[in-house]
Amino acid sequence: MARSNAAKIPEEIIFDILLCLPAKFIGQCRCVSKQWRKFLSDPQFIKAHLALRSHKHEEDKLIVVDCSLHTITFTHNPKDDFDAISRKLDFQYLSDNWVSVDGSCNGLILAINRERVKYLINPTTLKYHKIPNFHLALPVPGSFSMYGFGYDVVSDDYKVVALSYYNAVDETVIVDTFVDIYSVRKGLWRRLEISPYDHSVTDLASGVLVNGALHWLASSKTSDESCVIAAFHLSDEKFLEVPVPSMDYNYSLFELVALRGRLCMFTNLTVDTITICLMEDYGVKESWTIFRLMAPSLHDYFWTPLCSMTDDDIVMDVEEKLVLYNMKENELWDLMVDVSPALDKARTLIESLVCPSFGNGTEG
Repeated sequence: MARSNAAKIPEEIIFDILLCLPAKFIGQCRCVSKQWRKFLSDPQFIKAHLALRSHKHEEDKLIVVDCSLHTITFTHNPKDDFDAISRKLDFQYLSDNWVSVDGSCNGLILAINRERVKYLINPTTLKYHKIPNFHLALPVPGSFSMYGFGYDVVSDDYKVVALSYYNAVDETVIVDTFVDIYSVRKGLWRRLEISPYDHSVTDLASGVLVNGALHWLASSKTSDESCVIAAFHLSDEKFLEVPVPSMDYNYSLFELVALRGRLCMFTNLTVDTITICLMEDYGVKESWTIFRLMAPSLHDYFWTPLCSMTDDDIVMDVEEKLVLYNMKENELWDLMVDVSPALDKARTLIESLVCPSFGNGTEG
């Protein structure tokens, strides 16, 4: 009897051990017993596991779209060798007709197919949630829409934001940008106040998630600024303006990305040079750092940063090929993966156990 009691491991120690396991192994551990399944499916465990994994940046993956969804795992070793492994995501009930990944947050992605149906997907668990259509959505043939996705820490809710406006070629057409928001927890769409910015001046782009807000380049309706950064805060559901860097460039030629959690603007006005502006301290105009990349072996090619894997490694699109560029060493790696992506979108992804539906709506 004494030996049996001694063999029992305290639950808090089991908790700490399981927290260190990758998400895919947690799924296997759920098969051990009903007690473990309940324990490992508890929202508090999932949040604690996410919080721990979010700080392990070496586990970030890349997710890209061709017609399918692919996750790409990167590996570095001390000898500076490099490897990349691509894995196609197979869904039992979803066809391979994806066109974009318009957001990534806490292990979930917002993916859109050719029929413009939107899904929240956990690529690790392969769970998904079909987002219902919005009855106030603008007609597709005469309008444009762009999307963003993120987590509202105040309400503990995941939200999808849609910005829509009519084709403004005809001056009689309404030029306002409509703002619609979908609450995953409530399973409902709502229409908010019209955006105070003109979002038709730049190419359609996904909202860039930084500091709890989705960011778009837009035009101000009240000032002489040719372009501003419009930040939609997910908690209070209002727009605020983030200061742009001081330079003599046309901001509408820039694109926004998030580099290691920091807001970044870039443009490739010349074939072999990219101008990058990085905001070191969020919301502080003086913290914008401006630098230029002139990578070797890229002369006569247009190259576009897609996202960052580490502080130094940037994934880029070079003539529809995936390339990893290390800014510190000024070196390039061809990823050599079996993906020929429609590279207007690529996102980093962490593995998590987060459920994409809160139990609402369609779930796979």
